[in-house]
Amino acid sequence: EHDREGLVAAACRLVASDTGVRSVHVLTAGRPTYDELRCYQEWARDDHVRLSVDGNGVVTVRPERDAEE
Repeated sequence: EHDREGLVAAACRLVASDTGVRSVHVLTAGRPTYDELRCYQEWARDDHVRLSVDGNGVVTVRPERDAEE
């Protein structure tokens, strides 16, 4: 769990700080809990990036839409 949190936090920081990074995918074993997902969304909001989680638990971090254009 802590490894996943660290990876998601690092992905948010990387996407926020490097305009050359278009997306980061964090692959983990299992889906995050509701509380973990809320934390991830807060980190994404703080770093001004978009975060999504698919049905398999893959976390994807991308720049905000305005930054892509």
